[in-house]
Amino acid sequence: MPRIIGEYRDDVKKKIIRTAFTHFLEKGYHGTTMGSIAESLGVTKPALYQYFPGKEDLFAAVAELARDEFKGTLERSYAGRDLKAGSAALFDALLHYVPQFNSMYAEMLLLATRNERIRAVLVQDRREDIWVIERFIRRQQETGLVSRDLDPRVLALACDALANGLLMDVLMGMDKDEAKAVWIAAITQLTRTA
Repeated sequence: MPRIIGEYRDDVKKKIIRTAFTHFLEKGYHGTTMGSIAESLGVTKPALYQYFPGKEDLFAAVAELARDEFKGTLERSYAGRDLKAGSAALFDALLHYVPQFNSMYAEMLLLATRNERIRAVLVQDRREDIWVIERFIRRQQETGLVSRDLDPRVLALACDALANGLLMDVLMGMDKDEAKAVWIAAITQLTRTA
């Protein structure tokens, strides 16, 4: 296959994933159809199926895109900042997505109880998310921002659980500033050396 065709195919695939990402966030998994994505792109459904065999496969690609965006958000939040300022910037960035992500994630958890493919995608997505955080923590240990005495995997799991819990609390009515203050205090305490 000539290089130009391969690059074109990759560009089209990325455009499909971005469009699907928007649809999943706005309409949820059930409310999103391959037909609605195709219509937004101005193509036919069969054209989409040349790239993704089904909606579950497209959702898996969207999860990967979301993880890449999270990775970038994590890096940008702490770049040139100390632990408290970086944690504040990260929490603010995560707050931006609370309503859309939490409602979509809740829907996906319910679907996972009856759909093995969705469950497998979610399990893999969680593993990858934790690995992104763990790698970030390892790099921060090398720079001295986080103590080398701490287990990066345990810290990654704790940070992920804390963030998800606080973001869910905000969705349920907790004051955003209170949640952010708890986040910063907890991260500071979790990373403190004895």
